Amino acid sequence: MSHQIMSLKLKTLFEKNQKKMMILPILMIVVSFIFLITTYTQTGDLIDKDVSLSGGMTLTLYTEQTIDQVKLENSLKQDFSEISIRKLSEFGTNKEIGVVIETPEINEESIKLRITEATGIILTEENLSIEVVGSSLGDSFYSQMMKALIFAFIFMSLTILITFRKIVPSLAVVIVALGDLTITLSILNLMGMKLSSAGIAALLLLVGYSIDTDVLLTTRVLKNREGTIWEGVLSSMKTGLTMTITTISALGAAYLVSTSLVLKQMFAIIIIGLLIDVILTYMLNAPMLSLYAKKEGGK
Repeated sequence: MSHQIMSLKLKTLFEKNQKKMMILPILMIVVSFIFLITTYTQTGDLIDKDVSLSGGMTLTLYTEQTIDQVKLENSLKQDFSEISIRKLSEFGTNKEIGVVIETPEINEESIKLRITEATGIILTEENLSIEVVGSSLGDSFYSQMMKALIFAFIFMSLTILITFRKIVPSLAVVIVALGDLTITLSILNLMGMKLSSAGIAALLLLVGYSIDTDVLLTTRVLKNREGTIWEGVLSSMKTGLTMTITTISALGAAYLVSTSLVLKQMFAIIIIGLLIDVILTYMLNAPMLSLYAKKEGGK
């Protein structure tokens, strides 16, 4: 009985405030677009890229000695204008086992000399690994990944249009997926996170997950011949939120125990994107589909 009362209250709240519900997600999408456009005009990129995309050096120094990161950074800045230093921890613990140094400038001998001066550690092949990515290779890889993202949207849009054969529902799904992407990128910019090649792969996964929940919602609302519009929305919410909460819980646990910076970035991007997707799917797409279905004469 209490379940029926709660469902009735949610139904009343949803039907009375459909247009108001759409205000917040629309504002979020518009603000994110403005933010990304501003970032692009100022920097020439939508988001700050790490050395795997922009080119440069990544040095991983393995040592049980405690590293004074401030002293090391000050020493490196004598020869390098831009330096990023992060602690490297042992898997499953917070025990420091070294540091990761990134710079867009390629000068191996100079950076090795400065590391030795600041830490007193004699560098060998056993305790230091260096990965160098040329600027042209990084730019090429970034360009290819962005093309893959664009083609993913194009084919996704065509697939949805062919499946539902209706412009408005198909457009709603694309808007939500694009909104997930732009809002997530804006949040990453605000966090100061540098996007890696693995981060772009995470964005592609996010787009796929967003489409999954929105197609589920669209199918339940528009192709549900027996139930009402609200029953279709409620059914998709139960399934979609269960999937999302399960995924966030699993990725959240993986984020906490992982010491890999690459994996942490992937997990963080997907978690942020899934939270945004919940807002856009059920506060923007669901009201749009409901209003559309009513206009088309749905129950």
